[in-house]
Amino acid sequence: MTDWWNYAQYPAFFILGAVVSLINSIAGGGSTLSLPIMIFLGLPATVANGTNRIGLIIGNFSSAFNLARHGYLNKKIFLQLLLPTFFGALVGACFLVRIGDKLFQAILAVVICLVVIMSNLRKDILGKPPENPPEKLTVKGAIGFFAIAVYGCIVQVGVGFVQIFGLTRYTGLDPIHVNAVKNALTNVFLIVSTVALGIAGKIDWPIAIIMAAGAWLGGYLGSFTQRKKGNKFIQRFISICSIGMAIALVVDLVMK
Repeated sequence: MTDWWNYAQYPAFFILGAVVSLINSIAGGGSTLSLPIMIFLGLPATVANGTNRIGLIIGNFSSAFNLARHGYLNKKIFLQLLLPTFFGALVGACFLVRIGDKLFQAILAVVICLVVIMSNLRKDILGKPPENPPEKLTVKGAIGFFAIAVYGCIVQVGVGFVQIFGLTRYTGLDPIHVNAVKNALTNVFLIVSTVALGIAGKIDWPIAIIMAAGAWLGGYLGSFTQRKKGNKFIQRFISICSIGMAIALVVDLVMK
């Protein structure tokens, strides 16, 4: 930590944790906001990555808990996808390394744009989502969510958008029910990856605790907003955040 660090900056981390958690609760991509700010405030990139995940865990738990308390968490789907997600996280933890920044940002921007486009197409080019969630785990579901967990464990940034798209196609659930499952599953690979980063000494615990407190508030506000505003608001929020994140990645890529 640099010499100019002082306790006056902790409120900024609390607010940052709350804002990022609120965004992640409803859509995803909050880490594209938090990581650059944390690095700007003096944290090394790898430490920022590990520290950021503590707040993400707390925020996701807060959101998932509140949505589950109001009956929005489909426990059957969560349990179906729990093992593929867990094993994907274990594989991801073994390869918890950063790929080249330019390649990563280019791929991520393209993936997000494709997800937004396919999510808003009137014609279902990949087939219509099921009218009812599957009773048993399918092979495609197991492979798909295993792969998502591998990506989420290694990179994490932008995984919420991919989860939302995958869960919508797999379950046919509406956005608020999808978000409840997404937030619960996200914590599976976040916990695995955070343990690995913690063992490696890549977490600044005082900052992590401050951000986690803010994240709990943000997760609660996100779940509250979803319940009050409904599915149309969630879909619009997801699209706006997705496009904004893709634009930010492309601009940053061009400027480097």
